[in-house]
Amino acid sequence: MGVQISGGYIGYRMRTHIVRAILALAALLPLHAVAAKIVGGPVVVHVGPKSATIVWVVEDFQVELGDAPDAVNQAVAPGLRSVRASFTGLKPGRRYYYKVPGYDGVGGSFRTAPVGDVDFQFVVFGDTRTRHKMHRDIVNAIVRDTKPDFVIHTGDLVSNGRESALWPRFFEIEAPLLREAAFFPVLGNHERNSPDFHDFFAIESPYYSFDWGRAHFIILNSDFGNAAATKEAKQRFWDDQLRWLERDLAEHQDAALRFVAMHHPPFTAVKRRQGGKKHVADMVPLFERYKVTAVYMGHDHNYQHHLVGGVHYIVTGGGGAPLYPVDAPLDGVTLKVESVEHYVRVAVKGGRAVSEAVALDGRVIDRVVFGSRDSTD
Repeated sequence: MGVQISGGYIGYRMRTHIVRAILALAALLPLHAVAAKIVGGPVVVHVGPKSATIVWVVEDFQVELGDAPDAVNQAVAPGLRSVRASFTGLKPGRRYYYKVPGYDGVGGSFRTAPVGDVDFQFVVFGDTRTRHKMHRDIVNAIVRDTKPDFVIHTGDLVSNGRESALWPRFFEIEAPLLREAAFFPVLGNHERNSPDFHDFFAIESPYYSFDWGRAHFIILNSDFGNAAATKEAKQRFWDDQLRWLERDLAEHQDAALRFVAMHHPPFTAVKRRQGGKKHVADMVPLFERYKVTAVYMGHDHNYQHHLVGGVHYIVTGGGGAPLYPVDAPLDGVTLKVESVEHYVRVAVKGGRAVSEAVALDGRVIDRVVFGSRDSTD
């Protein structure tokens, strides 16, 4: 077993330089050193059959901001950095336990990705950015009623990914779940393509894929608007991602199940959202051509299930943000809609999977069986 420990110093230094520049210009931001403490995680990412990375976020200082020299306590932002430990040489499908030293024994456990024809369970939910009590209720329901091997978050983890004070709250609410399961996040529009998102989850690319048992999973970045600074750069990013997506799908045609997760849905039953994000439609022909099993998305704060070209499109955006109405179901496409807080649990048995949308009271909103004969109960 190998191990490597590193810190998110690039992002940390960039933030420190920005703070120093503001101090020099305004002289209104007193910097207070605090005892370093964990304010995020630990969270286990990049989990494969033989490797995993454990990341935690540390607060080193706080900056106070005000609009007058004698009123600099109107807003406070923490100075955050990530620390990570990467392990190799692990065994597939085995549960490992860990502790982060020097922080009162903070720790948890995770299961490495199994290989072959094995059973497993994962959870999908998203849009946890506001209504923190509701977000907490969703997390508590997941922990109480399921034992997922991993979690896919469909984006909009926080309301503004570039506001550092919001991240400790997200991690605090998610802690009971993150300390039991691996975490695979999707970049949402409210993350604003923040360097913190990439740093805190050790993400080098906003689109990536992984295998779990006989299933293949693809995480995409549908946030075209924040992908780059210029229109030309955004289009280059989008073209590169589409090429990567087709190559990845072509290389994994032998997977028993192929799941995709992204933030923006190409189909929606929310009337005011219809006709938007047209670039996401570019992906639909690829999903159909390579027979993707299901696409899980967020962005619309409700539950939706559509079936187009043999592909199931499931919107699970009921993780805490204010609910949206489902006021315009699509004829011949929409199978189920409900404006309700919920999460989705998926149980996989070899080449068959059962996807259930579950409300806070345990009621199953929708049940879909994926496999050789897809069906909806």
